[in-house]
Amino acid sequence: MIGLAFSGGKDSLACWYLCKQSNPIVFWVNTGKAYPETKKLINEIKKKAFEFVEIRTDQQKNIDDYGIPSDLVPINLSPMGMIFNGTKSMKVQSYLDCCWTNISQPLMKAVKEKGITQLIRGQRNDEAHKATSRNNTIVDGITFLHPIEEWSKQQVLDFIKEKRGSLPKHFFIDHSSLDCYDCTAFLDHSQDRIKWTKNKHPDLYEKYANQMERLKTAIAPTFKLLEQANG
Repeated sequence: MIGLAFSGGKDSLACWYLCKQSNPIVFWVNTGKAYPETKKLINEIKKKAFEFVEIRTDQQKNIDDYGIPSDLVPINLSPMGMIFNGTKSMKVQSYLDCCWTNISQPLMKAVKEKGITQLIRGQRNDEAHKATSRNNTIVDGITFLHPIEEWSKQQVLDFIKEKRGSLPKHFFIDHSSLDCYDCTAFLDHSQDRIKWTKNKHPDLYEKYANQMERLKTAIAPTFKLLEQANG
């Protein structure tokens, strides 16, 4: 059986147009924090898919339990660090742990439960953030298919425009899947997303900004220690 990991971003949408004739089972992970733009595309594909599987996760509970996702994680503020150094008022976790718990792991669990043997994913080689797997890599008996692996971002956008006649306006954003509106990680590739959120969704931006301020406050003492260590 064949499945499609669909995030609502430009790459997974390109894969949908490429592979929809194969009638893949479409899998979407709903973190509870998806942007309206993502939900709109999800609803569109849900109506067209042979079968659509929505996987619900609770990103907010995960953050409450394990900490705010960040590119920089002071060890003493991580869940593991608190085992050895005592509970702190703020927890911080690696964005890798956050994404794995809220998106990747639940996706793979659902894919296995459905008996999928081939999973289409919109991963490109020129992306800054990508998994180590490549086209036709086999993981736990599932063959990953990356049909746009060699494509550029512009090729993806051109292909979608050809198929739809126009592009969703948010597809210029680097992380166009927009899984979590309050994500405080991926800082080197999130500035356009943050600007978009501030301009288009001020209510969601306020939630992001509040969380970012909490994160800054939490990690500031670690930077102070580093400055003191350098004399």
